Amino acid sequence: MDPKIILMPVYSRGNEIERLRGALSLARHFNAHLKVIFAQSKPSDLLGTELSALSANLREQVISIMDDEANQNRGELRENFEQLCNENDVVVSVKPEDGLPTASWCEINGARSELVAIHGRVSDLIVIPHSKSGDATATFEEAILHSGRPVFLVPRGMWEINITKALIGWDGGLECTKAVRQALPFLKRASGVIIGAGPDTPSDRPTARDAADYLAYHGVSAEIQLLDEKAASTGAALLNLATGQSCDLLVTGAYAHTRLRHRLLGGVTSHMLKHAEIPVLMAH
Repeated sequence: MDPKIILMPVYSRGNEIERLRGALSLARHFNAHLKVIFAQSKPSDLLGTELSALSANLREQVISIMDDEANQNRGELRENFEQLCNENDVVVSVKPEDGLPTASWCEINGARSELVAIHGRVSDLIVIPHSKSGDATATFEEAILHSGRPVFLVPRGMWEINITKALIGWDGGLECTKAVRQALPFLKRASGVIIGAGPDTPSDRPTARDAADYLAYHGVSAEIQLLDEKAASTGAALLNLATGQSCDLLVTGAYAHTRLRHRLLGGVTSHMLKHAEIPVLMAH
């Protein structure tokens, strides 16, 4: 089933225009509804205790200035959102329109990461941009680990999302198989699909051939290619194959080492966050 509700968080830290354009192109791709969430704690809530050393009058002035600036940034971002919807033929509406891509703007006070995980549970897909540092942000971690929904990781500055050829990073694990199932709407639209797998699959897991047969039942023809064992890591091997085959989507599981240390993501996931220059659809 095609995604009907796509969730995307935004905030004023650069590249907002490109991020919005990319998400809107995804809504057009599926004639889906894009729900843009602007979640932000008030500066007065965050800094009230840190300004306690100042006099009451001066503290109120500083907080007022910060709140005014935050409101201005939020207002400008919403204006950009509405303008981009108009330019990209996306209807601004809180309700779906039959056969048309739509989008809505939602302002929520609170921690963005927690709210994205909560609202993501009643969405079909969550769009998260790469961080500047290449590290996993709290928003990405909450979305991938606690929403139960796939995350569409988008390179910063990508204006148009157009999927023509997809690569699946296959290891037969639960995360990987879930990602493939949730990527079917993309895979069905792709002109080519490659399953990249290592030379050996554990006996208790489905093989790449099993994956190809599964996709065939869904009308998707997939070619199997072995990953380069000489690559520095599995993540590097996947990205090398994606580049060599001109793929514009990578589908893979998202892994965490342990529940007690859920912020420490697996090697493949971390590599994608730092180095992927194409969209990556991940599921956990």
